[in-house]
Amino acid sequence: MPYDEFLQIETLVRPREEDFQKYFMARERPVKIAGALGHWPAMQKWSLDYFQEKFGDESVRVECFEAGQRGPGNNSAQGYLKNQRIQKLKLGELIQILRDQPELMYYMASHPFRKSFPGLREDLPAHPYARRHIRRIPGAQMGSYLWIGPKGTHSPMHIDPMPNFLTQVIGRKKVYLFPSEQVRKNLYIGQFERATYTVADLFSPVDMENPDFDKYPNFRYCTPYEVVIEPGESLHIPRNWGHCVISMDVSISVSTFFISYPQLFKLAPGFFGDVVKRAFAGRRRNGMDNERAGLNPPPRSGNAS
Repeated sequence: MPYDEFLQIETLVRPREEDFQKYFMARERPVKIAGALGHWPAMQKWSLDYFQEKFGDESVRVECFEAGQRGPGNNSAQGYLKNQRIQKLKLGELIQILRDQPELMYYMASHPFRKSFPGLREDLPAHPYARRHIRRIPGAQMGSYLWIGPKGTHSPMHIDPMPNFLTQVIGRKKVYLFPSEQVRKNLYIGQFERATYTVADLFSPVDMENPDFDKYPNFRYCTPYEVVIEPGESLHIPRNWGHCVISMDVSISVSTFFISYPQLFKLAPGFFGDVVKRAFAGRRRNGMDNERAGLNPPPRSGNAS
């Protein structure tokens, strides 16, 4: 790592909803929330055995990497795309690989489970700190996504145009975050040259664990935050904050994208113009799963989230 120390994210235990809104959501600051999701059935029920038994025959989209294709030197967006291939597997097959061959880095990333696994809806009530915000906009990829993968997965550094909660159900994840005001200058977001639709808009070309300071000198001036999310905890990732996510264990996670009414009013009409453009781009990218990088971020705003 290029940094000797990292800033720490504040952890709150069951904060009042109005306090989260006032001090973190409205100010677009990250925070880790603990002790608020014990009522979710998923926290008691979910395991690899549970998914294999209930949904093992369901087909899922899996990001596949062979042994040695991930790690420092391959964790930039370029390295990620260079070695990635997309494969359809039965969920039970993926779970067996996670148990028997975790070095292969097979990852069900950003899976829209509410459509394909409707039985999971009863396991995940609305997130208590997102339920009063907008969780669905026609044409925008919002809502909740499921992640199941081995220890060592590394999502390349990127930004999301919507705030989101990353919640751990099984295992731990480490997240590095970079304030939004540093993103364009220090992370070089948008300077990843790629022919297909909007990858260059959202990803950083910098390898977090092995940066090339000759090519990306401003990265040394970042002031990153570091946080570990334990099972039952949620991390609020504000819109436009750079972040990369590393799994520390075999992991099952849920990401929940939403937006507040004040944020939406601030972003309109550029946001809706972007949604329309991306809808047309979506038609052109049918069948181009490998080009998507599998991170499935929601559409960006006019401010290049």
